[in-house]
Amino acid sequence: MQHLFHSITHPVVCATCAEETAQGLADAASLQNYSRLDVGFTDRGLQVWRRRHQANLVHIDFEGRAPDADFRRLEKKPGR
Repeated sequence: MQHLFHSITHPVVCATCAEETAQGLADAASLQNYSRLDVGFTDRGLQVWRRRHQANLVHIDFEGRAPDADFRRLEKKPGR
């Protein structure tokens, strides 16, 4: 079940937010907080939406297939 813990190796980031953060224009401590991303399912698949710029970042089309998904809420214990 280790894959259910935070194991993102290639985060999805907004190039515009990354540039604004690099230029010191961000009003947040991190790119993650500044980007304000919404992630959720659509009728066709999964979408990552940038609230800050009101724009699509990525949409993954499942092409009518239902992928395996695990929605268990697991928390990593401190020190592990």
